[in-house]
Amino acid sequence: MRCFQSAREALRAFAAAPGDYDFIVTDLEMPGMSGIEFCQRLHALVPRIKVLLASGSGIITGSEAKQSGFCGLLPKPFPLPALLGALETAGVINQRHVGHQAASMPALATA
Repeated sequence: MRCFQSAREALRAFAAAPGDYDFIVTDLEMPGMSGIEFCQRLHALVPRIKVLLASGSGIITGSEAKQSGFCGLLPKPFPLPALLGALETAGVINQRHVGHQAASMPALATA
């Protein structure tokens, strides 16, 4: 997993090697770019990339997140099992195989 402090930095890394990532986890509110704009830019590069929204703001619902292009909404703070459940619901992972699969799945996360 690669983590970035800004959406712009994450977007540059993703654009340089989009095939290196299986999914993206991002926040709604970030400096310089909203999570919605970030998601739209990612989909402009790779339309099928799964982008999971993790947010503690409470200003967006799960259905609104999906309408904005996210594969799901994960309320923060969250424990690891909740993240794995959200990724399974989005069709990114199969929890029966999570032991080795999650460790090998490249992801991109923004703060």
